[in-house]
Amino acid sequence: MRKRNPSALLARGLALLALPASALAASYPAADPAIHYEGRWQQAVDGCYETAQGAVYLETAFTGTSIAARLDDSANRWLVSIDGGPARKIRAAKGSPTVLADRLSAGRHTLRLERATEGSYGISHFAGLEADSIEAPMRQASRLRLEFVGDSITAGFRNDGRKRGKNDADIEDGSMSFAPQLARLLDADYSVLAKSGEGVVHNWGAGWPDRGLHTAERYPWTFYGARKTAGNTIWQSERLPVSAVVLALGTNDFSDAKRRPYHEEYVQAWTSLIRSVHAMNPKAPIICLEPLPAAISPLAGIWIDEACERARGEGIAAHYIALNKTGPLLAPEDFVGDGTHPTKAGSAKLAAYLAPRIAPLLPKE
Repeated sequence: MRKRNPSALLARGLALLALPASALAASYPAADPAIHYEGRWQQAVDGCYETAQGAVYLETAFTGTSIAARLDDSANRWLVSIDGGPARKIRAAKGSPTVLADRLSAGRHTLRLERATEGSYGISHFAGLEADSIEAPMRQASRLRLEFVGDSITAGFRNDGRKRGKNDADIEDGSMSFAPQLARLLDADYSVLAKSGEGVVHNWGAGWPDRGLHTAERYPWTFYGARKTAGNTIWQSERLPVSAVVLALGTNDFSDAKRRPYHEEYVQAWTSLIRSVHAMNPKAPIICLEPLPAAISPLAGIWIDEACERARGEGIAAHYIALNKTGPLLAPEDFVGDGTHPTKAGSAKLAAYLAPRIAPLLPKE
């Protein structure tokens, strides 16, 4: 029997103590059943999970004093919440696991890791977690799940800080746009498909006529970015059935003061979008909102309402909710300074307005 060298054992022990806590943990792949995903994720050929949309998240329970993620993502910001506490914004580490929490008390904890930035910032690659052990989080089987489709207002554009140069990604917090705030009021899970500049017939800054991609073309994709990227697939909606879909669009369609969509063009485009959403979610009601900024022509809301009426004539459960019918819903101080994008508090006000109006439209348990 080989004799052990006490000095070598001591040196090895000291080396282990010098390693970060995450280096001592077990490794769990992205496909581990103890990790719960919400939103549009797809599994890549290498086993990692990929996503490119805003406010997509994962949850798990773990034991130990630390947890780390194997996250390959240079452009996006993520939100980490431990044990239901306040979220902390982070960026993925380069070339090593990203420590999400360390020096926790020994025992069982919960993790929520949520993407803060919209799909336009590119694809996030999640390979798994490192912790002492993980287990599936406790969740209600009958929990509501809402899907939101929108533009920069739904994405949380510039709601998390002051604009300084090219720092838009730093100051976007998708979890605090009106959509997730509304979902939390309704005790629902959520998925947010939102792209800044998105329009139903006309995108922000595009020429006339706008021959680019719009919501109806983009909606079926798993990755909700600026274009159909390599590796993008058609989302299999039956994998994560939603209880309702909320469409919050129209601001960018009417953003050009000199030109606006024609009546029939706009109604047809909205009706087509509603049909596309219904085809992927045949049991879910579709709830269409009036554009939030009061400066947008009231025709936008009137025409969206007309599209909902046409869809109902085809047997689709489409509903319209006006926001500024009796005057502007939000005050100037509820916006980040541009009269278009709400602050977190402005989004909370919008969510509080919508909650009692949307709740009766949702399926009952």
